[in-house]
Amino acid sequence: MPDTTNAASAGQQDDQSIYFFQNVVANASLTGNRVALAEDRTAERIRDAIDPINPITRDFAVSRIQKAHGGTFNAAQVADLWETVYDGWTYVEDPRGREYFSPASRTITLGLKGDCDDFAIVVASLIEAVGGNARIIMAGNGTAAHAYPEVYIGTTQEDYEAVAAYIRERYGVTEVGYHVTRSGNTTRYWLNLDWWSRHPGGKFFSDTGERVAFYPDGRWERGVS
Repeated sequence: MPDTTNAASAGQQDDQSIYFFQNVVANASLTGNRVALAEDRTAERIRDAIDPINPITRDFAVSRIQKAHGGTFNAAQVADLWETVYDGWTYVEDPRGREYFSPASRTITLGLKGDCDDFAIVVASLIEAVGGNARIIMAGNGTAAHAYPEVYIGTTQEDYEAVAAYIRERYGVTEVGYHVTRSGNTTRYWLNLDWWSRHPGGKFFSDTGERVAFYPDGRWERGVS
């Protein structure tokens, strides 16, 4: 993420104190066939709901970037978009007994209303619409399931520190939550954009340590920590 200095389905868990997780990705082909087929279907539905090139989504994203934060994709733009969705969100559950993934453009048209996966889809779509890379994490804790977005911020600790420095200054916080994904020789840092806290990089949903990441192109991968 260049130019960083130019810049719930469950109740909020205030006692969640662990910010930093290492997300080690397992090969998706090792997952059982039945589970893999279910994840494939979910991945397709999320892919279809993330619509950054839809004019409604693109226009909404561009209109929410502050003039001072223009230029190449940067942490200030992420914060502008996250604040827009977070501040304007109204939580509404899915139809009973069904998992519904609303396209981002539809959720925007409805005035930013939906559940956690709809929130994640909108945030991911807005980030993609202005040149960023996003993904959606799904996890559970034995009691509740949750979905939240993350944004890719680079491949090194230095990339993370640059973004974290901006988040700390803008929001007056000290700790900034992220996941590290390692697959083969590739390391990627992802900034948490959940709604559990009042800023990007806030507290993570307290899960079992197993998560599934879904990408805008329909890929998915299972990770543990």
